[in-house]
Amino acid sequence: MLNLSKLVYGIEKKVMTKNGLHQYINLDNAASTPPFISVMKRIIEESAWYSSIHRGTGYKSQYMTEQYEHARQVIANFVNADLDEDVVIFTKNSTDSLNKLSYYLEYLPGELVIYTRLEHHSNELPWQKYKNHCVGVKDGVLDIGELETVLKANRGKVKLVAITGASNVTGYIPPIYTIAELAHEYGAKIAVDGAQLIPHKPFNKSNSNDPKNIDFLIFSGHKIYAPFGAGVLIGPRQVFTQGPPSQPGGGTVKGLTPETIIWMDPPDKEEAGSPNVLGALAIAEACETINSIGWKELVDHETSLINYAYEKISQIPGIILYSKSRTNQVGVISFNIQDIPHNKIAQALAEYGIGVRSGCFCARRLVLELMKVDIKTLGGLDKENLPGMVRISFGCYNKKSDIDLLCKALLEIINSTIKH
Repeated sequence: MLNLSKLVYGIEKKVMTKNGLHQYINLDNAASTPPFISVMKRIIEESAWYSSIHRGTGYKSQYMTEQYEHARQVIANFVNADLDEDVVIFTKNSTDSLNKLSYYLEYLPGELVIYTRLEHHSNELPWQKYKNHCVGVKDGVLDIGELETVLKANRGKVKLVAITGASNVTGYIPPIYTIAELAHEYGAKIAVDGAQLIPHKPFNKSNSNDPKNIDFLIFSGHKIYAPFGAGVLIGPRQVFTQGPPSQPGGGTVKGLTPETIIWMDPPDKEEAGSPNVLGALAIAEACETINSIGWKELVDHETSLINYAYEKISQIPGIILYSKSRTNQVGVISFNIQDIPHNKIAQALAEYGIGVRSGCFCARRLVLELMKVDIKTLGGLDKENLPGMVRISFGCYNKKSDIDLLCKALLEIINSTIKH
């Protein structure tokens, strides 16, 4: 089985557990991945040349400007974006990218934004200021029939179809390229929140001549082994030339008089102030590292982990699994154990040196629906008693032995709870 642990920084670190010092097992990669060693090495090397970019004339400024701009090309190549049409804008993270995109929807025709029950709050809340429709799910799978019905009924009136590339609750991958064809057929554009997809599967953004073209793509560095506070928004250059920038400031202006402002062209127009140069280089380096490993190896490895995890976890007494698909998902599995609160399970696992996530994962609509919880019943509950799930999520470096240790710990937690 593929072993990529030597590519990951900090993998050897031990943490204090109930049984003394043990190597940390991170099964919370859907929240943030650890950095690649190659990323850390690149950041250390480039820090010696760090300088202000774009407007500096010194050697270091010129060098860093060249590296920063080259990072855009690397990232575009990674997702097959066409820089003759598209622009790669560096942001803080996916949330920042989606809010920037919501600003530019003012310049798109139509009035309705469609999103889905699968979405992280970052791909739901920005659309609330528009007329909007939330497409439902059936057993955690997107209702494509409802989506097409809404598109057909609002032909030419839909600004955007906003869809996750992969659910951060179940790992389910909706058919984004089919959805892109549907959106374009009815005159809408599509935005894919790729935060959970880009680290796990190859992506083809394509160009506007392809009906399967993804108009806007969003993802974060901290979920792709590049944790330095940077994200990416990729979309048609023409869209971002319209109107003033979402955040005006240094570097966004070509000319300024008391009567007139001439804005810079994108991407500069959308990168106000001193940009996060090292964060951009980190994402590019992570993309190149993934390419060097090979997508087939990565996908095959994760598929093996997913199948093994289902096999082992499903044997645990009282387990409730919320991830329904094994063949069309990334490495995210959410569950509960009967009669043990989700937060208690997560806290207990931490005592074994195992990191997981519990709660609603900023996807309350989907979590509560899968758990069949009426939102009206939540008003009188304090934070500690809110319903939620336990989530495990794999990085490329996780191994089957991590799953074995997880299952062993869960069985001990169950037995301990029964005794008490």
